[in-house]
Amino acid sequence: MAGNSVRSAKVLDELRPSSGRRSRAQVSQNQESSVTVSSDQDLQVYVEDIPTNIPENDLEIRIQSRLEATQNLKIKDIRCCLKLGVAVIRLINEEDKVFLVSKLETIVLYPKTNTIINFIGEIDLDSYVVVDRNISKVPSADDVARRYMQSYKTREPPPCKSISIQFPNIFRISLTTLDELSQVASAPDFKIENVFATVYPRSDCSFFEDLPSNTNAEKLSSVIAAQIDEKKLAPTSFYVQYDSETSNAVVLATKSNKKWNAQNFLTID
Repeated sequence: MAGNSVRSAKVLDELRPSSGRRSRAQVSQNQESSVTVSSDQDLQVYVEDIPTNIPENDLEIRIQSRLEATQNLKIKDIRCCLKLGVAVIRLINEEDKVFLVSKLETIVLYPKTNTIINFIGEIDLDSYVVVDRNISKVPSADDVARRYMQSYKTREPPPCKSISIQFPNIFRISLTTLDELSQVASAPDFKIENVFATVYPRSDCSFFEDLPSNTNAEKLSSVIAAQIDEKKLAPTSFYVQYDSETSNAVVLATKSNKKWNAQNFLTID
C-alpha cells in the first residue's frame, strides 16, 4: 500500500452506531427481514450462494440431480433466481430439511471446479430504496413505503426507515417473501409522485467514514471495482453515494457480490 493511501473500514448498516467511529469492520447476521419457517414454508431450504453464470434451469436440474444421486433425497420442487443469487428447495418431509440444514450443510455442485453450495433454513431479505437526491424535499419513509405498496401491489406497506440523517434519500425496507423480492428485482424502479426511486433487492449497506476530502462517488466506484477485479461496477448491483460535508460514504451492494462482501476495508490512494 502506498504511503499516502487511506484505508477505511467497512461498517455494516445494522452495526453502525448512532454516534462515534469504528476502526474495524464488523460482521453480523441481521434478522429483521429474514424468512423463517412458517406453515407455508415449513419444508423449504435455501441456497444463497448459487453460481450466477449458469442458466437457472440448468442449475435447478443440477442441484436436484446431485441431491438425489449423492444423498438419495427426493425434491418436490426447486427454483433458482439468478438476479438474487438464491435457490429455494421444497422438500417432501421435515427429516430431509433437518438433514440438509443441520447435518449435510454443504454439497459439491460441480466437482471439476469445486463449486460448493450451502443449505440454510432462513434467508435475509433486507433491501434498500434509493430516492433521487437532487430534489428539494425527500419523501418520508411512510411515503416511500406507501408508494412501494401501490407500485408492487403488496397487501400492506413494508417496514421502512431512513438509514442515516447524512443520507436521507436512502431507506431500508423489510420484505418477507422471495416471490415479492423476485418481482422487485425484475422491475426495481418506481416513482413517488414525480420522484424516481430504485430498489436494491437483498443488499448490504456499508458505511465508510473520514475519507479523503478529494474523494467523490466516481472515484470510490473505481476503487471498489479495482478491489474486486472488475472494470466497473454494475449499476443494478451497486450504488455509491458520497457526502462531501462529512467525508463519509455509503455503499449498497447486492449479496450476490461475493468478492465485495468479503472485503473489510476500502483502500484509497
